[in-house]
Amino acid sequence: MKLQLKRLSLALVNAALISVAGCGGGSDTGDATATVTAPAAPAAHDTPVASPAPATTDVTAKVIDGAIKNATVCMDKNSNGQCDADEVQGKTDAAGSVTLAVPNADVGKFPLLALVGTDAVDADNGPVSVAYSMGAPADKTAIISPLTTLVQQTIASAGLTSTEAARAVQDATGITTSLFDDFTSPAAKAAAAGSASPDPAVVSRIIVVTTQQQAAVLAGMRGAPAIDGSTISQADLDRAVQKKMLEQLPAVVTASIGTGMQAAATPVAKEAAILAAASALAESSTLNATSVATLVAVNNQAVVPLTTPFTPAAPVADYSLAGLNFTSAANWFVRTFGASLAQATPDASGATKFVDTRRRSNTNAVANWTSGGEPARQADLHWNGIAWVGCALNSENASAARDVQGKSTANYCDGFGVSKSSRATFDISGKTMASVYSDIRAAGYTNLTVANAAALGTVTFPADSKLLYQTTTPLSEAIAYYPGSSLTVGQSNVVQQNIPSIAAGGLASAQPAGEGCNTVQPDGNGFIATTFEGVIATKKGTPCNFGPHSFTYAGQTYTAPANEIWAWTSLNIALVGTTPINTGTAPGYYTGNTRYRLAFKGTGANAVTYYACHQRFIDGATRACLEIGTGTYAIATLGDARVMTFTNLPAQLAAVTFNPVLVERNGLVYSGYQNKLTVSSTARLNATAGNALLTQLGLPTIDPSVPLSLTAASYQGIWELRDSAATSGATVLFVNANGTSSCQDYKTLANSACTVTVTNPATGAFTVTGATGTASGNFNFLTGTVTGTYNFTSPTASSGTLVGQRR
Repeated sequence: MKLQLKRLSLALVNAALISVAGCGGGSDTGDATATVTAPAAPAAHDTPVASPAPATTDVTAKVIDGAIKNATVCMDKNSNGQCDADEVQGKTDAAGSVTLAVPNADVGKFPLLALVGTDAVDADNGPVSVAYSMGAPADKTAIISPLTTLVQQTIASAGLTSTEAARAVQDATGITTSLFDDFTSPAAKAAAAGSASPDPAVVSRIIVVTTQQQAAVLAGMRGAPAIDGSTISQADLDRAVQKKMLEQLPAVVTASIGTGMQAAATPVAKEAAILAAASALAESSTLNATSVATLVAVNNQAVVPLTTPFTPAAPVADYSLAGLNFTSAANWFVRTFGASLAQATPDASGATKFVDTRRRSNTNAVANWTSGGEPARQADLHWNGIAWVGCALNSENASAARDVQGKSTANYCDGFGVSKSSRATFDISGKTMASVYSDIRAAGYTNLTVANAAALGTVTFPADSKLLYQTTTPLSEAIAYYPGSSLTVGQSNVVQQNIPSIAAGGLASAQPAGEGCNTVQPDGNGFIATTFEGVIATKKGTPCNFGPHSFTYAGQTYTAPANEIWAWTSLNIALVGTTPINTGTAPGYYTGNTRYRLAFKGTGANAVTYYACHQRFIDGATRACLEIGTGTYAIATLGDARVMTFTNLPAQLAAVTFNPVLVERNGLVYSGYQNKLTVSSTARLNATAGNALLTQLGLPTIDPSVPLSLTAASYQGIWELRDSAATSGATVLFVNANGTSSCQDYKTLANSACTVTVTNPATGAFTVTGATGTASGNFNFLTGTVTGTYNFTSPTASSGTLVGQRR
């Protein structure tokens, strides 16, 4: 069935905390192609006079999904998504090309817009059945494609340069070639066929088809009211669709390498696979007739005319409730960005400060911390361009003065991440909490979650309650790592390596006892890696194969043909999937989750090979890896550390929120990360509304003027302790999130009852009481280290000093 719809804009608008660390931006091939129009030569009998300066410059552009004939291209001077009568415009030829005679004063100043109507023809995909539009940045107009449209709309929403915006989109998609290149050229197609990164042509086609399908869902909303009272226009619908499309980019890339795409042997089969992928993406989108009324109102504020300068409110102590996951009064999570009056008062440059706070209750054991997904991860260190630093408790973050469009640039924790945000604000005073929450969820915002919405009752928000919708676009993200325990092997963030005979891999049954794969390893799992060179030499991707293997779980036996141990000879870089290990119903020998790994093998200098591996259900071990691509590594020196980064990461990692790195520092090699530049959109409540909601849910209210304090539960985690004079062995303390604790012998894995009590949360002072004796000392919350003394009564009486570290 053909869908007869009005023009659809590919105006991808979105802003989030994305770190700008991906591939480079544009290339020379993306610059405007300009030809100056020469004046006519004077006749022979004319008196020579000075030639007048040409009034226009020829700007040539090519419109592609495939090359698109009969698209209308214009210079969209007022950025309204339309080719107005007073804007220079033209039609593309069969090759998708058009030349515009642009007034000299306008060259390089305004984006190009391509309207692809139902009278257009795509050279690769045939007649266009559903209209849509695309754009290109003002300084990169040679190519207009779905990818340049992503860049242009990132520019429009976040105020970035074309280079910054291109880096953000590349980081989100994993595309390694320039987004301003012609991906329909024979050379580009050949390069894409031999690359492990996403194919730009396939990604672009999925974007177009998904955009068209989402537009069909919203076709009847033109002329309907938005929640701000405005009338929804076609341009409003276009913007909403494209903002959602930008949010779905990781899913688009994942779809571009799906089974259907891989199996497609003909163009017809590939188009069918693309249609199926687009249908699934459109169906999973929360963009519908209900949500679009909210999203249009949000977008109306986010795109403020430059003639309407942003006016900041008078500073007050305030916070925004940026995260809530409420299960019950005993189990919840709350995250706020807050500022005291002093922090909210602009300095001479107009900048203000704010503090990130996190609170989590597990069966009434409340943990407080500032940064990181878990309390222990506040110990993460990152490179700020000068030194390796961490985020202290109540660390202040800087927010620059908002510009005339209300956009602001924030520096989180001294360079951990720099981002730009836009914000739409609505007064919800007098509205019921239930109705506001319903609107937030219907609009697709999931950062505020109440498990039982009936708990909101019929209570209304008090006066001065504000709902803020914020879009954040990361500009840069730092390289970071967690400096976990180095006391044990294979149980922490410190990389392990193996002896050369094991690193050579092979079939264990064909090797002599005590040799090769049958060698007894130090500490059971190898030994701690201290240099990149040691890791490179032993992680060669040649597993030890111990033949068929079976395990019995819940009375059923599961078998695999080969027990290949890949952990010894490759590096873990990501896990995708949520199936639990050794609990619940077994899905089979493997969990169905995928572990992605790499090894230092391949052709050329600094080669690496990437693998997709199965995960064994009984213990989570990595098994049965298959090669999925190749790339290279590079080593750079950052301060007192060396950092290893990787290129050409496989497209399968598009859904992973970070890029893997290794950090060699202080004589150890750590697994590190660099967060991707991913746009995020959140719904937030100001302090008045937030405290009213927390009160209704039975949770403690928050005063942004009062600094956050550590609690006993803030020290939750796994701590490894040993005698300061010992070189092996350890006692493992499990300090659980719910306030319980237990102990384990690292060597024997024997569990024992013990009680860990944090007697002074401010200093980390603790005591441990168990059947074999006692210990006391101090946990260091930020560094994750332990010092203290012990006194054992069995098996023999002994005492001494202890050291330790959080795993």
